[in-house]
Amino acid sequence: MNAERVIAYIDGFNLYHAIDGIGAPHLKWVDLWGLAGSYLRDGQLLAAVNYYSAYATWLPAAYARHRQYTSALAATGVNVVMSKFKTRSRGCQSCGARWKSREEKETDVHMAVDIVADALEGNCELAIVVTADSDLKPAIAKVRATTGRRVLMLAPPGRMKRARDLQPNREIDAGRISRHLLPQQVFREGQVAATRPPEYDPPT
Repeated sequence: MNAERVIAYIDGFNLYHAIDGIGAPHLKWVDLWGLAGSYLRDGQLLAAVNYYSAYATWLPAAYARHRQYTSALAATGVNVVMSKFKTRSRGCQSCGARWKSREEKETDVHMAVDIVADALEGNCELAIVVTADSDLKPAIAKVRATTGRRVLMLAPPGRMKRARDLQPNREIDAGRISRHLLPQQVFREGQVAATRPPEYDPPT
């Protein structure tokens, strides 16, 4: 009997900001392959883990930490899919003030396309989706209605209410994440691929 194939799709921004919101920065160094695998049952095989995010290149320290993390993820077999921030001009009609803001708009599109494509192409029998972004609702509904593939919706920590439009099956708790953290150094082919930033060191 063949194992049931599972693919995980993880909204990096949603997960990062959820962890930031609960005040546990060491959990940002999470092993996504291990975390996704912790939801598997007997007879299931984790075929792929996809991580979606974008670099805040205008924030040097955050950018450096993020690059270390994506390098660590790639070294553990995670597919890293990066988008870009776009700059938009904004203004106040009453006072005439103008400013620029940055928005990341492609992550949910990449996730939606991959979720639907993998389901239609028969690449998995179960999709694990980690997000609280309701923009993914149409993609999830399409997969369920047209392919019969199952979807396990997981809300990031503390985001169960925000994710209610997606009807999440459960919320990822901090305790589960703490059991699936990357080591201080992550190796690839005998070489150090990434080193945990000091800001993500576990509490002593």
